[in-house]
Amino acid sequence: MQDQQEIASPFLSEPDSKLYQYKVKMDQVKNELLKFGLSQNQAKVFIYLGKYGPKSAPEVSKALDLPRTETYFIINTLQNKGIVTAEFSTPIKYSTLSIGETVLTLVKSEQEKIKILAMQEHELTELWNDIPAFAIETSETKKEKMQMLQGTPQINNKIKEMINSTKEELYLFCTEKDLSRLYYADFVELLSNMVTEVKVIVSPAQKMPEYARQIDKKKIRIIPDSKCENQCYLVRDHDEVLFFLRNSNHPSHNVFAMWADSRPLVDSVRLLFELCWEKAENIY
Repeated sequence: MQDQQEIASPFLSEPDSKLYQYKVKMDQVKNELLKFGLSQNQAKVFIYLGKYGPKSAPEVSKALDLPRTETYFIINTLQNKGIVTAEFSTPIKYSTLSIGETVLTLVKSEQEKIKILAMQEHELTELWNDIPAFAIETSETKKEKMQMLQGTPQINNKIKEMINSTKEELYLFCTEKDLSRLYYADFVELLSNMVTEVKVIVSPAQKMPEYARQIDKKKIRIIPDSKCENQCYLVRDHDEVLFFLRNSNHPSHNVFAMWADSRPLVDSVRLLFELCWEKAENIY
């Protein structure tokens, strides 16, 4: 019988090992599974069971160098998520669903959570309104605010709010990667259908991707010679700005942005955009 450490060697392989290429791919799969709510070790156990076939908990523990109690806990958690099954055998061995079935199961689980939360909105609102406000009203002027946002879902929600509340104009400066992510989140279609003024600069870019051609050519320009591939920001009217500190060059869960409604900051970013717009080239 082949030694468990040898079987699991891709997990432990070094850069000069023949199996290291598989470790890199496993790490990529693991990072993708994290987006579906799995922890690092849960993802490792899932990959191990999925690629090396049915295993007992002690075998998993030994192969992945995990404490036995933690291994049992992880396997039980993955069973509760519906992506790991137990075989009727002695000792009990565990296996995974196919990757397609796993993704579908995890997505449906998240959708059910969202439905439950949506159903609780009315009850929570009633409870909240039953509690009086204890803040003392003053005549102070409106305070400027800022918000830090991490992860694509949170940032996309803020972008959608900004688009839907635009009254006069919306400016977007982004890279091709940023525009691609916005496209797959259906924001390009939203921008192309806006009746207010929209201006989009893509930089650096030699030509415009096909999916961006649905945007009116008068609304979009490129800057081919820019060496900055980390700049992305969105300005709405004279009221708010969303500035990416980590843009689409990073994994979606590591994307990081700052939102603010500071008028001096908004005006400064607007001025920067307008200067870039003058420098940018028409795409047709």
